[in-house]
Amino acid sequence: MTTRQKVQIALFWSLIFFLALFLARTNTLNRATGLGQAINYLPLVLIVALFVLVITIDRSIKSGGRSKTVVTRSGIGYDLHRLSEGRKLMIGGIEVPFDKGSLGHSDGDVLAHALCDALLGAAGLGDIGTHFSDTDAKWKGVSSLLFLEHTRKLIDERHLRINHLDAVVICERPKLGPHFPAMRDALARSLGIAAGQLNLKAKTNEGTGEIGRGEAIAAQAIATLEG
Repeated sequence: MTTRQKVQIALFWSLIFFLALFLARTNTLNRATGLGQAINYLPLVLIVALFVLVITIDRSIKSGGRSKTVVTRSGIGYDLHRLSEGRKLMIGGIEVPFDKGSLGHSDGDVLAHALCDALLGAAGLGDIGTHFSDTDAKWKGVSSLLFLEHTRKLIDERHLRINHLDAVVICERPKLGPHFPAMRDALARSLGIAAGQLNLKAKTNEGTGEIGRGEAIAAQAIATLEG
């Protein structure tokens, strides 16, 4: 309990005491002064004042003695992986049928990695490499959905909540649009949010660069947190 709350409670009981004392003396004062109705209104005024004070104390205690301001924070994320034959193409927590897959220490999920990076940035927690080092055997070959679950716990510890996520995957092939509903569901489950809080898009690189030649895949994301 804060000092402010203690003072308010002390004031509350003081008013109760003085109100009781006042009511006990009202009849005597009324007879002695002859003020009649004017004296009779004073208890009502004190009762109204007391009611207002009680409401104020109740709200103060419920709010922890301070006003709560919602702060919005945002972060951006980026990731790129080379593509190679003999690897599964994991994007957004699901396997996408293709003749190549992402090279990486984990499962190489470029979308999940970009989202992790954005969420960590919005929470002021560094980047994905800080928490999931590609030299740590613990993360070798694991599903990147585990990265998102761990990131969500870190966000919860900071008393933040995910408001919205927006991401774009950049590759020439395969077509990703038909797989977006399954990706949103998998990602949303790992993050403990509704699928509607996550928007996904796909773009090509118009045949330019290593992405355009089908040698790599990339993703960008932005996360909005509130707390």
